[in-house]
Amino acid sequence: MPIPSLKGIYQQYKADTDLVAEWLAVTAKTHGYAATATPSTTNPPAAVGGRLKGKARKMAKNQASNQPKKPTTTTSEASAGVDGSGTASKKPTYLIKIKEFEPLAQFVSKVNDVKIPKYFSIALERVIQVRKSFSDRLTSSGVELNAASNDRHSFFVGVLEKVRHHLKPLMGAVSFSVDAKADARSRGLDDNFFSPLEVYYTSAEFENSPDAAIPAPSTDVKYVAEQGDSALDILFAYIALLDDYRRLRSEIKTLWADYASGKLDLAAVSVATNMAFELARNIEEEVDPLFSKLDGGAYVANLYFARICSAFGIDIHEDKQRGDPYNLKAYDLADVCMMNPMTMLISYLQSTQRDEMHLQSYNGSFGWYDEKLGGSGTTNRQKWKQDMTAMLEILPDVSFLAWKLGASSIVDELTRGMAYMMNEPNKTAPLWLCWAFQIYLDILQSLGPDCDRGYRELQQESLKIKHSMLEIPVSNKERSRVLSAATRWDKDPIWAARKLVSDAGLFPNEIAPEFKFLRRNPLHCGLLIHNMRSALHSSGGPYLAGPGALVGVTQLYHALRQEKMLADSLVWEDLEDLWKMQGNPSFFVGDLPTNREAYFKNYCLSIGTSVTNWAAEKRKGKLKINAANRRNLKFMGYLTLATNHRLEHPGERVPWSSAAVENALNEGILKQYTDSRDHIQPEFKDKVEEARVENARLLPPGLIRKLAQGLQAELPGIRFNLFTMHHEAWRFLERLSEGYAGILGAGVLSNKPDELPFAAGLPLAVAAGQMSPQGDKKTEPSDALLVLAAGVLRKFLQEGQGRAVKEAMTKTLQQRDVEGLKYVSKDPWGVEKLSQLSLY
Repeated sequence: MPIPSLKGIYQQYKADTDLVAEWLAVTAKTHGYAATATPSTTNPPAAVGGRLKGKARKMAKNQASNQPKKPTTTTSEASAGVDGSGTASKKPTYLIKIKEFEPLAQFVSKVNDVKIPKYFSIALERVIQVRKSFSDRLTSSGVELNAASNDRHSFFVGVLEKVRHHLKPLMGAVSFSVDAKADARSRGLDDNFFSPLEVYYTSAEFENSPDAAIPAPSTDVKYVAEQGDSALDILFAYIALLDDYRRLRSEIKTLWADYASGKLDLAAVSVATNMAFELARNIEEEVDPLFSKLDGGAYVANLYFARICSAFGIDIHEDKQRGDPYNLKAYDLADVCMMNPMTMLISYLQSTQRDEMHLQSYNGSFGWYDEKLGGSGTTNRQKWKQDMTAMLEILPDVSFLAWKLGASSIVDELTRGMAYMMNEPNKTAPLWLCWAFQIYLDILQSLGPDCDRGYRELQQESLKIKHSMLEIPVSNKERSRVLSAATRWDKDPIWAARKLVSDAGLFPNEIAPEFKFLRRNPLHCGLLIHNMRSALHSSGGPYLAGPGALVGVTQLYHALRQEKMLADSLVWEDLEDLWKMQGNPSFFVGDLPTNREAYFKNYCLSIGTSVTNWAAEKRKGKLKINAANRRNLKFMGYLTLATNHRLEHPGERVPWSSAAVENALNEGILKQYTDSRDHIQPEFKDKVEEARVENARLLPPGLIRKLAQGLQAELPGIRFNLFTMHHEAWRFLERLSEGYAGILGAGVLSNKPDELPFAAGLPLAVAAGQMSPQGDKKTEPSDALLVLAAGVLRKFLQEGQGRAVKEAMTKTLQQRDVEGLKYVSKDPWGVEKLSQLSLY
């Protein structure tokens, strides 16, 4: 099992070396060794349109001054994820130098009755094998190594082998099989340079025994191993990072293939992909201090790329044409090393002024991306041109969103990463951002001519949400919040801003068609859909629960079914769907009632009142309701709302680690089986625990897929329109109140929110003998109102009134269907303000 919270390969490797150091130090110190640990003190193509000039440059600078300043990290966010688990470690940390490993091992080997745990043996053997095989693999593949660097690398391997030799009599047998003699020229890059790292994926068989589990630290001191920083150590860290990215990329491709085939929802796949970007950033931050020894990750990447090209017999400077960043014979090697998006991103950042990025536009000087070709290019030159042109066209659009960070309803990681670059002009592009753009290219090219499918889905989702708001009062604040999300992209702000500048004669370039950004970016469309659904659900909950009508309606519906007053074929589909998703505790107290007295008693308890409040002599005004005792609906979709919160947050923040994603998954499964009273259902406790164990074993690719699956499982609850459900129940109560007039007399209940909900309780009160249908003080039980309610509900359902929510989900809408919607968005992007700026 991967070490908890440290599921990146280099993170696991580093944790292994720290574990070996800590066990040796703690064990030796416990038996009288004089500790010598010291405190640790560790941490090509041409420009995309060129520089703006004259009026355009002045306009850009004026607008740049309005850009939000770099946000500061809040205390709560800064503490989250500091050590990968969400909390900052306060233990004093001591460094165990490499030269101390052997003396510690010698001392421990002579201590009587010392039992070496299996987790120590696994960690030690794994570190030896991965370092030794890595060096051997590079040498056998023809990669030139610096002699001094190789000596320092081999020295640590030798020290660890001596530790193993001293402790071997006390250790059980642990072995790994790593083939270090493959020929790089006859096998692919994946089979060679990444193979030594397989020990972190194939060693589970050694970790299933009880003594393989890593116990919680038993001391108040943290020991860490001295880490090498030679060129070979840095190269090892880079390849470990590449392998993490390679595996994540493979999983993301599979997720998008599942979307293309209809197996997974666009929003679920998009959120999982965006979360993979966060994981990639988190993993890179672990090795970034090493990269800084060689001028950063981009320098390391270029150095490694040149070396593997040489090992494969390719001169990267030969056969280059205009716009080629390298010899395109090496395209496949460059693809693995992220060189293609890195080349374009760095070129863009170097050739474009930070204060002008938001108004830049690609001029087509290298051609245009071919949607029909997609990723089907047969030659390396075709593939490179598709990569290059797609990047040249998307980068200015992402820069615009980074400039308008506070105006967006969501901030995806591509935009967030670009915002960092715009705010820190001297910082080079991080590897995780280059990799994220590579994933964008994979998604775009895999969908080919169908790349605008996401935009079409976004349009439909927006129309459906708008349509459901037609009957909501214009003054309702929940309505406003939902429509703010659903209408944010009614107009294309990128196109509008550029057209304004173009009309002023400041841009010589052709303006791209409206909504080109969304048509080319199904990932962003999926995130927008996710945000709209989350807004609909989180706002619909208070709107539905406020009047308290649904609890009473559900109680009455149950009583009518229990008493066989409705035909089995006559079902209130929407109500039953919501009831099933919410569970009985959202509507009932205890077990479901089965007789007239129990119906009424449960109804009173569920709405937060007493049975005695219904007595004729006490019924002189409104019923006394104790809101604390009322049944409450629960929000459905913990994962959905939690991930949406991160998308909505515009400020700088620590990226989610594997541990944070794992915790979110665990909380999501817990919430799934927790009722509205925050009680976990006893029959599901084992299932929740099994899920926790399973999640703990997942590496980053598995976590991403599990996240997508979790979001997919939450879709029915998140997409269920609670606004529509409220109005469906309200219409039934209105009909029911009208039906009472013939028995109870006119005006028994008004249609006001504080009175109409009690219409569902009257039949139950009369049937239980707590209220007379004639209104006098005699309270003999009577089914008169139950029979009336059954008739009203029967007709209501026969008219198809009980499935409005379900039908709306599958209905295809047109723009004309929402023409009556009253909602005016007041320039949410601030584009109109551009016209107010001085152009001179």
